[in-house]
Amino acid sequence: MSISEGVSMKYVKNMLSQSALLAVSIFMVATTSMAAEPWAWKATLDGTGSGRVIDMPTALYIDAERQRYYVVDSGGNRLVSFSKEGNFLLAFTAEEKLQIPYDMIRDNADVIWVVERGRNSLTSINIKAKEILPHIIKDGQKALVPDRLDYKDGIIYVLDKQTGQIALLGSDLTVKNWISCAECPSGIVDFKLTNDGIWALDQLDKKVVQLGADGKLIRQFDIGQKVEFPVSLAIGPAGYVYVLDRHAADIDVFDAQGSFKYTFLTKGWQRGALYYPIEILFDPWGGLCVVEEGNGRVEVFGR
Repeated sequence: MSISEGVSMKYVKNMLSQSALLAVSIFMVATTSMAAEPWAWKATLDGTGSGRVIDMPTALYIDAERQRYYVVDSGGNRLVSFSKEGNFLLAFTAEEKLQIPYDMIRDNADVIWVVERGRNSLTSINIKAKEILPHIIKDGQKALVPDRLDYKDGIIYVLDKQTGQIALLGSDLTVKNWISCAECPSGIVDFKLTNDGIWALDQLDKKVVQLGADGKLIRQFDIGQKVEFPVSLAIGPAGYVYVLDRHAADIDVFDAQGSFKYTFLTKGWQRGALYYPIEILFDPWGGLCVVEEGNGRVEVFGR
């Protein structure tokens, strides 16, 4: 073989090697991109069609039985309902009596419970009986400051904003028990009930904790290296923990042991972007829902 043939063969081998490396690089970039952007915009709940857009949403309640979304419009003093497909249905003002609603649930008796920050109450709305009653929740002589809500097995779970702990209320609205996170001295800002206990978010110390139904610690992990200002969390179908960052306007994802997986979404005003988000949760139809105060809407994402 001549020198020129040897050089040519070497050149061909180098080109093949570079092509192979380029192919591997493209595959890795594509794979990373898919992992980093696993969710795509699906729908926007913003009140379009109601004659008035949502002013300042602070929470979302999802009724799986009725296949409805209910957006708590704090700035508009109303509850706005949407179909499963994201179509506007109804704006409910409770006869113009709501005062800065913040969160809501519906119990097994079909009564709606709304946190009203305007009067520091947990207000019951019985639509069938046409009855609206504000309730000041007390533990002894001390009044609670209701914040986030959840409901399970006849118990209303109320996050007390003043203490950062969870009060368990019976049907008579008396405090039956407290879930106190000993590992969260500054208190929690959000929680989600699951089949295996309670997941809670410590904002000041930037950590996630999992508690048993009895309030005992199962696990905890730090999120401070990835999250600037955590405000809400949700547990995905695969058991991953999704943490909403209000300042960075993105979502950071961890596995149940606390290993960081990826970050997605960015700050902005366009469709699919976030601006001052406040709550995150999953719907029963595979959607990931983000409530945005800044953009006056709820964005629903799907895979």
